[in-house]
Amino acid sequence: MRKRAQCMLLLAACIFFGGCAAVAVFAVGAGAGVAGYKWYEGSLKVEYEAPFVETFDACAATLEKMEMKLTTKEHKLTKGWVFAKRADKTEVQLTIKYLSAKRTEVDIRVGVFGDKDASSLIGEEIRKELFKK
Repeated sequence: MRKRAQCMLLLAACIFFGGCAAVAVFAVGAGAGVAGYKWYEGSLKVEYEAPFVETFDACAATLEKMEMKLTTKEHKLTKGWVFAKRADKTEVQLTIKYLSAKRTEVDIRVGVFGDKDASSLIGEEIRKELFKK
């Protein structure tokens, strides 16, 4: 329970502080399965401490649980894509990239110009899907 409270506190701090300071604060939460994240040009890049295929499956499952309609779901050896549409027709694009045997990067983009809050919510839901116990 304490670890969950720490994660929530870190997430709140990241949203409150934003920018580069958030990367340093969020990296502390690596014990929760997230190695770090950064907001760059309308996309949220999140590194998960999880294998590529598990992360790919968690991404697709998360969007379906969030009641989005999947339009693309495919992966190759080191890269994958899960695209969906929200109820309001906004496009959601997840690009999953293999980094190592136990580390995967997910690039989350919501809409044309990006939506930081929506991307952060999706990133947190993916983490919950990956590390549910």
